[in-house]
Amino acid sequence: MPSCVVPVTTDGWRASTTQSTTGESSSTHTVQDGYIAELDVKDKANWVQIWAFGVVIVAGGQYYGWTAAYATGFLPIMISQLVMGLAFVIYMACAAEVCGKIAFSGGSYGLSRVTLGFYCGYLIGILELIEYITYAAVSFVFIGNFCTDELGMPWTYQPLVHLTCYVVSIGFYQLPGRYLWPSMTVFGFVCGLPLLLYILAACPFADLATNGKLQTDTSASAWATGDLSSAYFAWAPLTTWAYAGIESLTLVTDLTIDPLVTMPRGIFATVATNFLLNVGLVFVVPAVAPGLVAAAENPSYPLNPGFALGLGLSDMGGKWLMLPAQFGMAFGFVLPYARLAQALADSHLLPNWLGLLGQTSTLKAMIVTSSAGYVICLLSLFVPALDASLQNISILAASFCYLGQITGFVMLRTIYKTDSVGFQSPFGIWGAYFACFIYLLLAISIIGGFQGDDGVAVGALALLVLLSSAYYHCVAKHVQTISKEEYASIFRFSVMKFNRRRRKIKTKNRLAAHFSWLHFASAKSTRSRYDTTTKRDRSTKAIPNQGCPGAAS
Repeated sequence: MPSCVVPVTTDGWRASTTQSTTGESSSTHTVQDGYIAELDVKDKANWVQIWAFGVVIVAGGQYYGWTAAYATGFLPIMISQLVMGLAFVIYMACAAEVCGKIAFSGGSYGLSRVTLGFYCGYLIGILELIEYITYAAVSFVFIGNFCTDELGMPWTYQPLVHLTCYVVSIGFYQLPGRYLWPSMTVFGFVCGLPLLLYILAACPFADLATNGKLQTDTSASAWATGDLSSAYFAWAPLTTWAYAGIESLTLVTDLTIDPLVTMPRGIFATVATNFLLNVGLVFVVPAVAPGLVAAAENPSYPLNPGFALGLGLSDMGGKWLMLPAQFGMAFGFVLPYARLAQALADSHLLPNWLGLLGQTSTLKAMIVTSSAGYVICLLSLFVPALDASLQNISILAASFCYLGQITGFVMLRTIYKTDSVGFQSPFGIWGAYFACFIYLLLAISIIGGFQGDDGVAVGALALLVLLSSAYYHCVAKHVQTISKEEYASIFRFSVMKFNRRRRKIKTKNRLAAHFSWLHFASAKSTRSRYDTTTKRDRSTKAIPNQGCPGAAS
């Protein structure tokens, strides 16, 4: 592929050979053309298909698990879920606006690389990769447990189930886009429609006042129990299950028709759909008999009572109805994490022995990254502590990615003053600050030891970050490249930053000149007043009496 060598600093800010503003020494990197050929317009997705893809990725998280948070009452989880949902709506509004400012498919990694610098971009890229691979592994582990439990298979068959899931997922993505995206739309309805049917069918049987209260030790009922630690921080990760990974949609930007229009519409439609479905579930699930306590005690299948009352489904039918969404959640991450791995490899940020550099498709990247996910599935069978912490590892990695992308959005709005082509976040800078605060609390809920995992999630992620940082500073930092799209964005933002600094300097100089003129005028006025006063004093000074002529002696 043709390439040109240009000087850029290792912090990613200036295309110059001088020392960077962060103190890092400058180096020369290569601007590399992309390897993957341009798609035919028939193989690209429209906004409805992007919406369906988003539903496939995240809908599975609404079917199980999160209702364990009802153990401290209805009000804590209701408030926490609404707050987290609002944070994700704001976050995805920021991501949708960014898609109108940076026209390359880089996700949080791409945005951070051109705004926060190369090292921060690399770390966020690695964290994002860990997040998606782990999310997929968590879902495939659930499917393995489900199949062996419900079909009476020995647990030793679970590795075969995991392998089959990965192979089917990789094979599906080899379809041309003209077949892939319409199929994805159908799959999106298959994953999301049962949630809507549940809400509509169970609503007539809902009685929140009767079923939604928690029975306390004193035989009284309560809407909330516990304190901030037990009623919020302990359950904070569960409130992300309806949205976690939704930001991966930004990694398929260049697979869409007119990304500057398609991506904002698809992203916002996805997050709005999931928000409305989640709000409905939060209110309906505890209101349907046997009520809130049963939903908290049976978080694996909390929708089954509603399916039984509203649709007449058996317990087994309700279990199988959620299986497509669980497969979809894992299957949906395969394409984003493969594209992210390929982007990292093409920038020489992954080891060359993986053989991903210069691939013309994402097939090999899918195989390599899915192999890593398969190893995680196998380890979870033999290391229970890792199995229990997989979800928290993913969420902790995700929280840093969220913070990085929102920080990039704030920088685009404030430092670079970029104009959005199309969609603009209606929540503005203050909305972004609110979302950052919520995600910071989310990270604290895991780092602070509120999950009772003895620090396994924090330790595992910290080890991965340390190893990745060592690899970056020893190897990747000296050989990394940037794509033409990244270089164009870096150059564009550097020019904007330079122009902004120049405007500030000019303004400062004008103010300095203005104040200098005022000082000169003030000094001149003071001198003039002093001279006038001096002359007046001299003219009115008393003259000594020397006597009048002819006066008596």
